Amino acid sequence: MKGQRSRERLFQVLNWLVSIVLAGFLIGFGGLVIGDLPKVSSRVTIEQFMPAGRQAKLEAAKQRLETERSDLLPRLEASGEKRDRATETYTSAREAFDNWVKTRTATGDGGQDAELIARTRELDRLKAAQDAARAEADAASDAVTSLNREEKAADKALEALRTAAEPAYKQARFLQDLKVFLMRLALTLPLLGISAWMLIHRPRGDYWPFKRGFILFSAFAFFVELAPYLPDYGGYVRSGVGILLTIVIGHFLIRSMRAYLARREADEKKAEPERVRAIVYDEALKKIAARTCPSCDRGLPTVEGAQLDFCVHCGLCLYNHCTACETRKFAFFRYCMACGSPAMAEGEG
Repeated sequence: MKGQRSRERLFQVLNWLVSIVLAGFLIGFGGLVIGDLPKVSSRVTIEQFMPAGRQAKLEAAKQRLETERSDLLPRLEASGEKRDRATETYTSAREAFDNWVKTRTATGDGGQDAELIARTRELDRLKAAQDAARAEADAASDAVTSLNREEKAADKALEALRTAAEPAYKQARFLQDLKVFLMRLALTLPLLGISAWMLIHRPRGDYWPFKRGFILFSAFAFFVELAPYLPDYGGYVRSGVGILLTIVIGHFLIRSMRAYLARREADEKKAEPERVRAIVYDEALKKIAARTCPSCDRGLPTVEGAQLDFCVHCGLCLYNHCTACETRKFAFFRYCMACGSPAMAEGEG
């Protein structure tokens, strides 16, 4: 019996494996098909809705300004270094001149007037060189600032063109996304319809692993391949689809629960032999091990000091006695566990 149950479990695992492998190949194939759908037309860009001539002119102007600035930056750096060196040279010369003048004043040596004139002229020359270097650096800096200002104006003009083109671009983008979504929907809805038909009209059966694999594939196609492409509309569409799915699934579950309760109530009204024949042997063993009734699925209470031979909820006989050895046994056992006599042959289970 244990070996037989092991083979049954292995068979169930293999059935699931077949379903998953089939679903995997179907998902891969469907992914290739769905992945090619956006290629039916080129992706729209905002540049397509901007005045081509004006845009090209502004882009060319930006490119020219960037080139001029790249050429000007080394000059700006060199002129700045030259200005710093001239300033440092002039400052040193000025300090030396001031010190010399103080010394001459202290000594009162009038014979150094010629040297004073020469030193003054050299200091004036260094001052002029400093002013020239500073002017050159300022000119380079002003040129870079002017280029930056022109580039900023070009960027602002391009941004104005983009802003003006935004409504038309969004409309075209929406229409293109809607086209792709409708194509995906046209592929996905039939898959969902077939899966629903399988679940409702053709449950289980010999080819259930293949059906289950197809159902897994269709669920993946909807929730992974289609749902992310639902139009947004501020979230209303997604929320609406979520509400609709919740209502449909909830309705299906409620109907299934009502049908189950109705079947259970109808089963409880049937004669006991008919109820027993409707119970699967393996399921009966599992349920009694879990202390639930194999017929009504209700829990079986523990009554202290008494043996529970019948279900207290539906009256199903749970335990009886072997007609050969009178041993108390589970009513669904096919053979007595004490003497091995066949129970079914004697009409006990």
